[in-house]
Amino acid sequence: MKNRFPSRELFELRNNIPVDMLIRDHLQIPSKVRDGFFRFLCPLCNEFQTAVNPATNLARCFRCEKNFNTIDLVMEVKGYGFRDCVLFLKELGTVHRVPAEALTSLAAGIGRPWPKES
Repeated sequence: MKNRFPSRELFELRNNIPVDMLIRDHLQIPSKVRDGFFRFLCPLCNEFQTAVNPATNLARCFRCEKNFNTIDLVMEVKGYGFRDCVLFLKELGTVHRVPAEALTSLAAGIGRPWPKES
């Protein structure tokens, strides 16, 4: 197996897998919506003083002042090394492929650009 990944591929894994869905659906980190904001239990300090920014696709803990992208979260929660983490996220990206025309109505109004099909 290859040990290096193209920077474009890593960029897509960090930015095209919505971090809130990764937290809630795939990593199953305890989460909730409070005051209209998605909150999750920080995997480092175990506090709910967190938020997700859909514009940057980053999660942040305000208590321990740590930003997480999708790769950081998988490495922290699953205990994977970088290579295994990337392979895990690549699998997520291929498992949920749906024709673009079927997603147009679903993605409308969410406030997040839908990833382009390759």
